[in-house]
Amino acid sequence: MNNKRPACVKSLSWHNIRYVKEKNKGGFVRKEQTKWKCNIKELLSASDKDIVNILIEDRLLPDWQGALCPHCQRGKLTALTYNGRDQILRHRCSAKNCQRYFLPRHLHPIFSHVKGPEGHPLQMQATALLLRLLNVPLSSIHILTHVNHKAIENMNRRLLLARKGHVQQQEKKIKFGGCPRAWKEVEAEEATFDKKTLAPKELAINDGKPVVWEQWGAIVQRGRPETLVLRKLNPARTVRRAPGPGAIRKSDWQPFAQRFLANRKVILHTDSARSYRLKLPGMVHDAVVHKKRKVKKNGKWIWLRPTFVRVAKHKLPDGNTVTCKAGFVSDAYCTHPECSVRVLAPQG
Repeated sequence: MNNKRPACVKSLSWHNIRYVKEKNKGGFVRKEQTKWKCNIKELLSASDKDIVNILIEDRLLPDWQGALCPHCQRGKLTALTYNGRDQILRHRCSAKNCQRYFLPRHLHPIFSHVKGPEGHPLQMQATALLLRLLNVPLSSIHILTHVNHKAIENMNRRLLLARKGHVQQQEKKIKFGGCPRAWKEVEAEEATFDKKTLAPKELAINDGKPVVWEQWGAIVQRGRPETLVLRKLNPARTVRRAPGPGAIRKSDWQPFAQRFLANRKVILHTDSARSYRLKLPGMVHDAVVHKKRKVKKNGKWIWLRPTFVRVAKHKLPDGNTVTCKAGFVSDAYCTHPECSVRVLAPQG
Protein backbone atom coordinates (compact mmCIF):
# COMPACT_ATOMS: atom_id res chain seq x y z
CA MET A 1 0.00 0.00 0.00
CA ASN A 2 1.43 3.34 -1.05
CA ASN A 3 1.28 6.18 1.41
CA LYS A 4 -0.13 9.46 0.21
CA ARG A 5 2.61 11.90 -0.72
CA PRO A 6 2.43 15.14 1.29
CA ALA A 7 1.33 18.18 -0.67
CA CYS A 8 4.36 20.18 0.40
CA VAL A 9 7.50 19.20 2.28
CA LYS A 10 8.98 21.97 4.41
CA SER A 11 12.70 22.30 4.87
CA LEU A 12 14.51 22.20 8.20
CA SER A 13 15.20 25.92 8.04
CA TRP A 14 11.46 26.53 7.70
CA HIS A 15 10.71 24.62 10.90
CA ASN A 16 13.54 26.33 12.77
CA ILE A 17 11.89 29.74 12.28
CA ARG A 18 9.10 30.08 14.81
CA TYR A 19 5.91 31.83 13.80
CA VAL A 20 5.48 33.36 17.27
CA LYS A 21 8.88 34.18 18.71
CA GLU A 22 7.63 35.51 22.03
CA LYS A 23 7.16 32.88 24.70
CA ASN A 24 3.77 32.85 26.37
CA LYS A 25 3.71 33.26 30.12
CA GLY A 26 1.46 30.25 30.61
CA GLY A 27 -0.01 27.32 28.77
CA PHE A 28 -3.49 27.01 27.36
CA VAL A 29 -6.18 24.98 29.13
CA ARG A 30 -8.71 23.06 27.11
CA LYS A 31 -12.26 24.24 27.57
CA GLU A 32 -13.54 20.90 28.88
CA GLN A 33 -10.77 20.94 31.51
CA THR A 34 -11.40 24.49 32.73
CA LYS A 35 -12.80 24.92 36.24
CA TRP A 36 -14.43 28.16 37.33
CA LYS A 37 -14.64 29.34 40.91
CA CYS A 38 -18.40 28.74 41.18
CA ASN A 39 -21.17 26.97 39.32
CA ILE A 40 -24.91 27.35 38.83
CA LYS A 41 -25.74 25.10 41.78
CA GLU A 42 -23.76 27.24 44.21
CA LEU A 43 -25.27 30.47 42.91
CA LEU A 44 -28.88 29.30 43.10
CA SER A 45 -28.56 27.65 46.52
CA ALA A 46 -26.74 30.59 48.15
CA SER A 47 -28.55 32.74 50.69
CA ASP A 48 -28.92 36.49 50.28
CA LYS A 49 -25.82 37.17 52.37
CA ASP A 50 -23.78 34.36 50.81
CA ILE A 51 -24.45 35.50 47.24
CA VAL A 52 -23.25 38.99 48.14
CA ASN A 53 -20.05 37.56 49.66
CA ILE A 54 -19.48 35.35 46.59
CA LEU A 55 -19.83 38.28 44.19
CA ILE A 56 -17.62 40.50 46.36
CA GLU A 57 -14.95 37.79 46.44
CA ASP A 58 -15.14 37.49 42.64
CA ARG A 59 -14.91 41.31 42.39
CA LEU A 60 -18.27 41.53 40.67
CA LEU A 61 -19.74 43.61 43.50
CA PRO A 62 -18.06 46.42 45.47
CA ASP A 63 -17.78 46.11 49.23
CA TRP A 64 -19.84 49.03 50.51
CA GLN A 65 -19.15 48.36 54.18
CA GLY A 66 -17.18 51.29 55.62
CA ALA A 67 -17.47 53.29 52.40
CA LEU A 68 -18.52 56.93 52.29
CA CYS A 69 -22.25 57.45 51.88
CA PRO A 70 -22.97 58.27 48.20
CA HIS A 71 -25.88 60.53 49.24
CA CYS A 72 -24.68 62.79 52.07
CA GLN A 73 -20.92 62.32 51.58
CA ARG A 74 -20.45 62.43 55.38
CA GLY A 75 -21.49 59.18 57.02
CA LYS A 76 -20.13 55.69 56.49
CA LEU A 77 -22.14 52.64 55.46
CA THR A 78 -22.64 49.88 57.99
CA ALA A 79 -22.62 46.12 57.46
CA LEU A 80 -25.58 44.42 55.79
CA THR A 81 -28.70 44.67 57.90
CA TYR A 82 -32.50 44.57 57.66
CA ASN A 83 -34.62 47.71 57.84
CA GLY A 84 -37.44 46.01 59.79
CA ARG A 85 -40.00 46.27 56.98
CA ASP A 86 -38.82 43.48 54.65
CA GLN A 87 -36.21 40.73 54.41
CA ILE A 88 -33.87 42.55 52.01
CA LEU A 89 -30.29 43.14 53.14
CA ARG A 90 -29.09 46.73 52.87
CA HIS A 91 -26.27 49.01 53.99
CA ARG A 92 -27.26 51.93 56.22
CA CYS A 93 -25.63 55.35 56.46
CA SER A 94 -24.31 56.19 59.94
CA ALA A 95 -24.85 59.96 59.62
CA LYS A 96 -27.53 61.26 61.99
CA ASN A 97 -29.33 63.38 59.40
CA CYS A 98 -29.11 60.80 56.59
CA GLN A 99 -29.82 57.22 57.75
CA ARG A 100 -30.43 56.09 54.15
CA TYR A 101 -30.38 52.46 53.07
CA PHE A 102 -28.43 51.22 50.04
CA LEU A 103 -28.56 47.86 48.32
CA PRO A 104 -25.30 45.93 47.72
CA ARG A 105 -25.81 46.41 43.96
CA HIS A 106 -26.32 50.16 44.23
CA LEU A 107 -25.04 51.94 41.07
CA HIS A 108 -23.92 48.59 39.62
CA PRO A 109 -23.37 48.61 35.82
CA ILE A 110 -24.84 45.09 35.28
CA PHE A 111 -27.05 44.01 38.20
CA SER A 112 -30.31 45.87 38.79
CA HIS A 113 -33.08 46.13 41.38
CA VAL A 114 -36.51 46.79 39.90
CA LYS A 115 -40.04 45.74 40.74
CA GLY A 116 -42.50 43.91 38.56
CA PRO A 117 -41.89 41.14 36.00
CA GLU A 118 -38.32 42.31 35.35
CA GLY A 119 -37.36 42.17 39.03
CA HIS A 120 -35.32 39.10 39.99
CA PRO A 121 -33.18 38.22 43.01
CA LEU A 122 -29.43 38.52 42.87
CA GLN A 123 -29.02 34.73 42.66
CA MET A 124 -30.96 34.55 39.38
CA GLN A 125 -29.16 37.57 37.94
CA ALA A 126 -25.76 36.04 38.76
CA THR A 127 -26.82 32.76 37.14
CA ALA A 128 -27.98 34.54 33.99
CA LEU A 129 -24.69 36.45 33.88
CA LEU A 130 -22.70 33.21 34.20
CA LEU A 131 -24.63 31.66 31.31
CA ARG A 132 -24.15 34.77 29.19
CA LEU A 133 -20.40 34.77 29.82
CA LEU A 134 -20.41 31.23 28.40
CA ASN A 135 -22.07 32.60 25.22
CA VAL A 136 -25.40 30.90 25.88
CA PRO A 137 -28.06 32.54 23.64
CA LEU A 138 -30.50 34.91 25.32
CA SER A 139 -33.48 32.77 24.31
CA SER A 140 -31.89 29.71 25.93
CA ILE A 141 -31.19 31.63 29.15
CA HIS A 142 -34.87 32.60 29.29
CA ILE A 143 -35.93 28.95 28.92
CA LEU A 144 -33.41 27.64 31.48
CA THR A 145 -33.98 30.24 34.21
CA HIS A 146 -37.51 31.57 33.51
CA VAL A 147 -36.08 35.07 33.85
CA ASN A 148 -38.08 37.71 32.00
CA HIS A 149 -36.70 38.16 28.48
CA LYS A 150 -36.69 41.94 28.85
CA ALA A 151 -34.55 41.66 31.97
CA ILE A 152 -32.08 39.39 30.15
CA GLU A 153 -31.89 41.74 27.17
CA ASN A 154 -31.31 44.75 29.42
CA MET A 155 -28.61 42.92 31.37
CA ASN A 156 -26.92 41.86 28.14
CA ARG A 157 -26.95 45.44 26.90
CA ARG A 158 -25.40 46.68 30.14
CA LEU A 159 -22.77 43.94 29.88
CA LEU A 160 -21.87 45.04 26.35
CA LEU A 161 -21.57 48.66 27.46
CA ALA A 162 -19.32 47.62 30.35
CA ARG A 163 -17.13 45.61 27.98
CA LYS A 164 -16.97 48.48 25.54
CA GLY A 165 -15.86 50.87 28.28
CA HIS A 166 -13.23 48.39 29.48
CA VAL A 167 -11.88 47.96 25.94
CA GLN A 168 -11.67 51.70 25.36
CA GLN A 169 -9.87 52.14 28.67
CA GLN A 170 -7.37 49.35 27.98
CA GLU A 171 -6.65 50.56 24.43
CA LYS A 172 -5.09 53.72 25.84
CA LYS A 173 -2.44 51.58 27.57
CA ILE A 174 -1.54 49.42 24.55
CA LYS A 175 1.82 50.12 22.94
CA PHE A 176 3.35 48.04 20.18
CA GLY A 177 7.08 47.41 20.06
CA GLY A 178 9.18 50.10 21.68
CA CYS A 179 11.92 47.68 22.76
CA PRO A 180 15.35 49.26 22.09
CA ARG A 181 17.01 45.98 21.04
CA ALA A 182 14.33 43.53 19.87
CA TRP A 183 11.91 44.34 17.06
CA LYS A 184 8.37 43.08 17.64
CA GLU A 185 6.13 41.50 15.02
CA VAL A 186 2.71 43.05 14.44
CA GLU A 187 -0.16 41.94 12.20
CA ALA A 188 -2.80 44.16 10.60
CA GLU A 189 -5.98 43.29 8.75
CA GLU A 190 -9.45 44.60 7.96
CA ALA A 191 -12.75 42.74 8.27
CA THR A 192 -16.27 43.44 7.00
CA PHE A 193 -19.28 42.62 9.17
CA ASP A 194 -22.46 44.12 7.76
CA LYS A 195 -23.93 46.11 4.90
CA LYS A 196 -26.93 48.36 4.38
CA THR A 197 -28.70 49.38 1.19
CA LEU A 198 -29.76 53.02 1.31
CA ALA A 199 -33.04 54.21 -0.14
CA PRO A 200 -32.90 56.75 -3.00
CA LYS A 201 -34.11 59.52 -0.69
CA GLU A 202 -31.21 58.79 1.71
CA LEU A 203 -28.59 59.38 -0.97
CA ALA A 204 -27.28 62.90 -1.39
CA ILE A 205 -26.05 62.03 -4.88
CA ASN A 206 -27.60 59.08 -6.67
CA ASP A 207 -24.46 57.63 -8.30
CA GLY A 208 -25.73 54.06 -8.52
CA LYS A 209 -23.82 52.94 -5.41
CA PRO A 210 -26.37 52.65 -2.60
CA VAL A 211 -24.65 49.96 -0.46
CA VAL A 212 -22.90 51.09 2.74
CA TRP A 213 -20.56 48.61 4.47
CA GLU A 214 -19.46 48.24 8.08
CA GLN A 215 -15.72 47.60 8.08
CA TRP A 216 -13.21 47.49 10.94
CA GLY A 217 -9.42 47.53 10.94
CA ALA A 218 -7.34 45.60 13.46
CA ILE A 219 -3.75 45.62 14.71
CA VAL A 220 -2.43 42.94 17.06
CA GLN A 221 1.01 41.89 18.23
CA ARG A 222 1.94 38.29 17.57
CA GLY A 223 1.55 36.05 20.58
CA ARG A 224 -0.36 38.71 22.54
CA PRO A 225 -4.07 38.68 21.61
CA GLU A 226 -4.82 41.07 24.48
CA THR A 227 -3.16 43.86 22.44
CA LEU A 228 -5.90 43.85 19.81
CA VAL A 229 -6.79 47.39 18.70
CA LEU A 230 -9.85 48.05 16.52
CA ARG A 231 -10.85 51.09 14.51
CA LYS A 232 -14.03 51.60 12.51
CA LEU A 233 -13.21 52.39 8.88
CA ASN A 234 -15.00 54.46 6.29
CA PRO A 235 -15.14 52.28 3.16
CA ALA A 236 -16.47 53.50 -0.15
CA ARG A 237 -20.07 52.82 -1.16
CA THR A 238 -20.55 50.10 -3.75
CA VAL A 239 -23.14 48.76 -6.17
CA ARG A 240 -25.73 46.25 -5.01
CA ARG A 241 -24.01 43.11 -6.27
CA ALA A 242 -20.53 43.96 -5.04
CA PRO A 243 -19.01 41.14 -2.92
CA GLY A 244 -17.48 43.62 -0.50
CA PRO A 245 -16.09 47.13 -0.01
CA GLY A 246 -12.54 46.14 -0.91
CA ALA A 247 -9.35 46.57 1.08
CA ILE A 248 -8.66 49.30 3.59
CA ARG A 249 -8.13 52.74 2.07
CA LYS A 250 -5.04 54.84 2.60
CA SER A 251 -7.06 57.64 4.18
CA ASP A 252 -8.11 55.19 6.91
CA TRP A 253 -4.83 53.33 7.31
CA GLN A 254 -2.46 56.31 7.51
CA PRO A 255 -3.76 57.87 10.78
CA PHE A 256 -4.26 54.39 12.26
CA ALA A 257 -0.65 53.40 11.56
CA GLN A 258 0.74 56.79 12.59
CA ARG A 259 -0.97 56.47 15.95
CA PHE A 260 0.27 52.97 16.90
CA LEU A 261 3.22 51.96 14.67
CA ALA A 262 5.35 55.01 13.87
CA ASN A 263 8.78 54.96 15.60
CA ARG A 264 7.88 51.78 17.51
CA LYS A 265 10.44 49.34 15.95
CA VAL A 266 7.94 46.82 14.64
CA ILE A 267 7.77 44.39 11.72
CA LEU A 268 4.35 44.66 10.09
CA HIS A 269 2.77 41.59 8.47
CA THR A 270 -0.22 42.20 6.18
CA ASP A 271 -1.80 41.08 2.93
CA SER A 272 -0.89 42.66 -0.40
CA ALA A 273 -3.25 45.65 -0.27
CA ARG A 274 -1.57 48.79 -1.58
CA SER A 275 -2.58 50.89 1.42
CA TYR A 276 -0.27 48.86 3.67
CA ARG A 277 2.77 49.94 1.61
CA LEU A 278 2.83 53.19 3.56
CA LYS A 279 6.38 53.85 4.78
CA LEU A 280 6.81 54.96 8.37
CA PRO A 281 9.94 55.53 10.47
CA GLY A 282 10.72 52.66 12.81
CA MET A 283 8.66 50.12 10.85
CA VAL A 284 9.47 47.48 8.22
CA HIS A 285 6.79 45.72 6.21
CA ASP A 286 6.21 42.44 4.40
CA ALA A 287 3.14 40.98 2.73
CA VAL A 288 1.71 37.77 1.32
CA VAL A 289 -0.57 37.38 -1.71
CA HIS A 290 -3.83 35.59 -0.94
CA LYS A 291 -4.68 35.04 -4.58
CA LYS A 292 -3.79 32.32 -7.02
CA ARG A 293 -1.95 33.66 -10.06
CA LYS A 294 -1.61 32.42 -13.60
CA VAL A 295 1.99 32.57 -14.87
CA LYS A 296 3.80 31.25 -17.91
CA LYS A 297 6.48 28.66 -17.19
CA ASN A 298 8.40 26.76 -19.88
CA GLY A 299 5.91 27.91 -22.49
CA LYS A 300 2.88 26.73 -20.51
CA TRP A 301 0.43 28.68 -18.40
CA ILE A 302 0.15 27.31 -14.88
CA TRP A 303 -1.67 28.40 -11.76
CA LEU A 304 0.35 29.33 -8.68
CA ARG A 305 -1.33 28.60 -5.40
CA PRO A 306 -1.96 31.49 -2.98
CA THR A 307 0.67 32.18 -0.35
CA PHE A 308 -0.44 32.36 3.26
CA VAL A 309 2.91 32.07 5.07
CA ARG A 310 6.42 32.56 3.70
CA VAL A 311 9.89 33.21 5.06
CA ALA A 312 10.95 36.86 4.82
CA LYS A 313 14.29 38.53 5.54
CA HIS A 314 14.51 42.17 6.59
CA LYS A 315 17.49 44.46 6.88
CA LEU A 316 16.91 46.72 9.86
CA PRO A 317 18.00 50.38 9.97
CA ASP A 318 20.82 49.50 12.39
CA GLY A 319 22.34 47.09 9.84
CA ASN A 320 21.20 43.83 11.43
CA THR A 321 19.17 41.22 9.56
CA VAL A 322 16.12 39.45 10.94
CA THR A 323 14.34 36.42 9.50
CA CYS A 324 10.67 35.83 10.24
CA LYS A 325 7.56 34.27 8.78
CA ALA A 326 5.37 36.66 6.82
CA GLY A 327 1.63 36.13 7.10
CA PHE A 328 -1.13 36.91 9.53
CA VAL A 329 -3.99 35.31 11.44
CA SER A 330 -5.71 38.53 12.49
CA ASP A 331 -9.03 37.20 11.16
CA ALA A 332 -9.23 35.08 14.31
CA TYR A 333 -9.28 38.24 16.44
CA CYS A 334 -11.50 40.41 14.24
CA THR A 335 -14.78 40.21 16.12
CA HIS A 336 -17.32 42.94 16.57
CA PRO A 337 -16.19 45.39 19.28
CA GLU A 338 -19.55 45.22 21.06
CA CYS A 339 -19.06 41.48 21.45
CA SER A 340 -16.42 39.74 23.50
CA VAL A 341 -13.30 41.37 22.11
CA ARG A 342 -11.03 41.27 25.12
CA VAL A 343 -12.63 39.74 28.20
CA LEU A 344 -10.65 38.79 31.27
CA ALA A 345 -10.24 35.03 31.41
CA PRO A 346 -11.89 33.21 34.33
CA GLN A 347 -9.65 32.14 37.15
CA GLY A 348 -9.34 28.37 37.25
